[in-house]
Amino acid sequence: MRQPPPPPSGKRRVPPPPPRGSIPRMPAPPPKPSQPPPEPSAGPLLVSTRGKLQVASAALALRREQVAATVRYYGADQQTNAELDAITAAVVAELQQLQLVGEERRASIVPDVEIELIQSLRELLEKLFSPKRRGFVERKIRDIQRRITQLFFNSELYYQLALESGRVESAEWPEQALYYAVKIHEQTILDELSTMPMADESIRERALDTWHAYTRRLRTDFLSRTTPELERLLGIYRDVLADFFFDGFGRGLGEFCWKVVKESRVAQGHELGYKIKSDRFPAFREAFDKHFLESLVFQVQEPITKRAAESDRFRDATSRFVSDPQIHSEICTVINDAVYDYLHGEGFLDLPSDWRHLLSRF
Repeated sequence: MRQPPPPPSGKRRVPPPPPRGSIPRMPAPPPKPSQPPPEPSAGPLLVSTRGKLQVASAALALRREQVAATVRYYGADQQTNAELDAITAAVVAELQQLQLVGEERRASIVPDVEIELIQSLRELLEKLFSPKRRGFVERKIRDIQRRITQLFFNSELYYQLALESGRVESAEWPEQALYYAVKIHEQTILDELSTMPMADESIRERALDTWHAYTRRLRTDFLSRTTPELERLLGIYRDVLADFFFDGFGRGLGEFCWKVVKESRVAQGHELGYKIKSDRFPAFREAFDKHFLESLVFQVQEPITKRAAESDRFRDATSRFVSDPQIHSEICTVINDAVYDYLHGEGFLDLPSDWRHLLSRF
């Protein structure tokens, strides 16, 4: 089969550099932690290679679905005609010979297809994360900041209440103390209001409405206390992520693309060096997400943790928060979904128009 011509490009195709070293084997994804990740004060774990790989592994939800094809032969134990067996054997031998020739041909094609896929992916990512597309990265960082805000508020509202003791370690503001006290005893109060005799049912409804309005007001007052600290934290994430996308990630794109294409094996049995078909997307996405998260954690986690730890304006709860692997998972979701959409639009990923809806089925 004649190989389709590569996509037009003004650049001479140059094979990407070989990897500088092999990545250590990833440990098995740990179960969802029942307690928060280690504090920055925990020391070497967070800054060690093993600790960073653990954070990346916890952030990456590997979704592997393998379907084993089973070939069944009908009547394999029945006697057959000797002449027919001889003809069948000759046909099988010929097919096996043709298969060997095809495998040899494919083996000679795979390296060329891999190189083309690596080069195409690298050129597209370099264009996406170039200074000319700065607006794209800045918009995505704002999306990330909104997700971090939601995670931060949820952490403030529910973290300490999730402790086994069910008690607050230390309240730093009166609004915080009131909110935790109310939440700890909320169910008892609601049960009492639901069973308490009332002169009229409308009184019960108004009492419950008043209670919910009161807890919402307490929550708002409590979170308003944390807003200045959150804004400082979002500024750190904005600066560090901008450095990562415009500098650190771009410098390693050659090695990154090499790992993604090699590990996903998208070139195996594939003769198109400029496009990945939809049936190869699950393996491609898994490898892409994995190596993106490793790169993100290795280059972003330490500077953010260090800047938060050095600031005397961050509480211990905030220092714990920046070590949460869920933050990296949210960053991966925002950036990589946009990358796949971009690669789809550029013709590199051959996906259906409603591919986002089908993500959960891959």
